[in-house]
Amino acid sequence: MGSSQGSKVYRNAILAGSLGFITFGWDAGVLGGILLTPEFQNTIGGVGNGIMTSMIPVYVAEMATESRNRGRGVNAMIAAASLGVAIAYWIDFGMTFATSQAVWRFPVAFQIFWSLCGIAVLWTLPETPRYFYATGDDAKGDQILESLYGAPVTESRVTKAKRDILASLALESVDTAKLRIKDFFWDTSDLQAARRIRTGMILVGVAYLMGVDMIFYYTTTIFQVYIGLPSVTASALAAFANTVLAITNYIGVFYMEKMGRRTWLIAGAIGQTIFMAAFIGLLSHPGQQTGAAAAAMLFCWIAVFGPTWGPVTYVYASEIMPLRYRHIGFSLSVSCQWVMAFLTVFAGPVAIADPSVGYKAWIWFLVFNFIAIPFVYFACPETRGHSLEGVDLLFMKESIQNKEQAQTLRADEARSSSSDEETSVKADKEPVSSSAPADTSTEKA
Repeated sequence: MGSSQGSKVYRNAILAGSLGFITFGWDAGVLGGILLTPEFQNTIGGVGNGIMTSMIPVYVAEMATESRNRGRGVNAMIAAASLGVAIAYWIDFGMTFATSQAVWRFPVAFQIFWSLCGIAVLWTLPETPRYFYATGDDAKGDQILESLYGAPVTESRVTKAKRDILASLALESVDTAKLRIKDFFWDTSDLQAARRIRTGMILVGVAYLMGVDMIFYYTTTIFQVYIGLPSVTASALAAFANTVLAITNYIGVFYMEKMGRRTWLIAGAIGQTIFMAAFIGLLSHPGQQTGAAAAAMLFCWIAVFGPTWGPVTYVYASEIMPLRYRHIGFSLSVSCQWVMAFLTVFAGPVAIADPSVGYKAWIWFLVFNFIAIPFVYFACPETRGHSLEGVDLLFMKESIQNKEQAQTLRADEARSSSSDEETSVKADKEPVSSSAPADTSTEKA
C-alpha cells in the first residue's frame, strides 16, 4: 500500500482475522485429536464458530486497498486456521501421555487464549468504508478510506476507490438488481446478485463435501482404526498431516496471485480426485503395505487441498458477492460449509463403521472432488486482478452496460489494468507477483 499507516491498518486486520481463524482451527484440531480418548467420550462439550468465520473474510477483503494483495490477505487467515489445527494436534499428541481429565479439558480451554488475542486486536480496528457508504455515512467512509490509503480523499487513487464504491451501490439500488428468491434458481437480474450468492454457497459447500472434515476431525481415527496403526503413532501422524496442511496453506499465500482463482481450483480438484481415488483403491485391499500407501495418498491429498480448495473458496466467495448483499451472501456460503460439515462428521463415521459400507463411504467424497472440476470451469469467472466493485462487470447484464456508473467502473478497471501491466514489467527485474489479464468469461444464469 501507499503508506505505512494504511499498511498497518490492513496488517492488523489480517492479524485479527488470523487469530480468529486459529481459534476455529484449534477447535477442529483439538476435537479431532481427543475423540478416541476415554476421558472425552465420558463428557459432552461444544462451541460455535459460525459468526466469526462468516464475517472475518469479508472484513479483510473489504479492507484491502490493492486487488493484488486481497487474495493473499484472505488466504493468510485461512492458513491460520490450518496452523491452529496443526498446533492443536501436537498438543493433543502430548496429552496422550496424560490420564486425567486434563487430556481434553486443557486443549479445549486453551482456545480462549486465541479468542482473547483476536478480540484485543480487532477492538482497535474500524468498520470497513463500504459499510458506511452503504448506510449513507459518507463522512465516516471518507475518514476510513483516508486511513487505509494514508492519503486525503482528494488524492486520485482514494477518489477512484470512493467513486467505484458509490457507483457499485448505485447500480445495486435499481429495482432490477434487487435480490429475488426466484433468481436463486435462474437469475435474470441485471447484476445477478442471486447467482453470485448461489455460486459462493455451492463452492464452499462442495469444498466441505470433499472429505476435509473427515480428515480434520477423524485423522487419528483413520490412522488408528482404518489403517491399523498404534495409537501413539496414529496421533503423531495426525499431527504431522495437519502440519502439512498448514505449510501448504502458507505456500498458497505466497503464490496466490501468480495464477487465477479458477486455475488454483481446477488444478486442485484434479489432483485431489487422483489422490482420493488412489486412497480408496488402497483401502479396498487391507494390509500393512497398502495401509502405509493409503496414508501416503492421504498426505498427498492434504498437500493439494492446502493451497487450493482450502483457502481459495473463501477468497473467491468473499470477492464475488455484490456489495449490498456481501454480508448475507458470504454468511450463506459459510452456512453451507457448516451444514456440509455436519453431514460429513455425522454420517461419515456411521457409514464407515458399517461392515457393508466401510471404505466405500469415501467414494462419496471422491464424487465431489471430481464434479468440482466442471462446476468451476463453467460457473466461476476469474476475479483475479479486479477490484471488489470491478467484479460487478463480470456478472453485469447488457441491459445496464451503458449506464453511467457501469462506464465509470469500466474506465477505472481499465486504468487499474494499465497500472498492473506496469507492475508486471517491473516483475521482470524484481521478484514480485505478475498480473496476467483476468479471464472474464461468465455464465449467463
